[in-house]
Amino acid sequence: MENLKKNLILIHGAGPKHYRSLADGTGDWQAKLPQDLGDGYKVLRPEMPSLTKPSYTEWKILMDKYVAKVRGEVTLVGHSLGGAFLVKYLAEEKMAQKISALFIVSAPFNTVKGFEAPPDLSALRNIKNIYLYHSIDDVEVPYAHALIYQTRLQAELRTFSDRGHYFKRAEFPEIAQDIKMATAHSDLRLQTDISNPH
Repeated sequence: MENLKKNLILIHGAGPKHYRSLADGTGDWQAKLPQDLGDGYKVLRPEMPSLTKPSYTEWKILMDKYVAKVRGEVTLVGHSLGGAFLVKYLAEEKMAQKISALFIVSAPFNTVKGFEAPPDLSALRNIKNIYLYHSIDDVEVPYAHALIYQTRLQAELRTFSDRGHYFKRAEFPEIAQDIKMATAHSDLRLQTDISNPH
């Protein structure tokens, strides 16, 4: 029997995993996203390799394995380097699945070797819903990078003043709300086999 859920793949950024949450374990919006979205979504969260010395090729290999196991439409979410990775991946790779929406949080633009966006991003024009999230007080990635993505991708930009780079010191309900809105009119059927993604 088919499981009527919407596919979502979340790609985290580089750096140690504990950077994603506060010292007490709270504030990790990426870990909370499946709960915030509810039972109607199947959230896949690959643990990307080589977090201190990330390699685009290694990340692509793992992403290919996850993408190959998803049937139907898919929503993509990327934080920091994960967002930059998704832009490059979507620009250079042909996915069989339709991308229902793309959400990019605090992503650097062309500052990490191997993860630079190609000049031609026309492949992303088929994605109807592209959202950017960036905080003005981000000390890791300047807000100006979000403006570049906004122009290059013709995306909707959500600006914050006090979320920092990780968006971990406050709840992040905005992204869950936008995901639900962007995928509300899609009847997505989930047929995934992630028992052995590696």
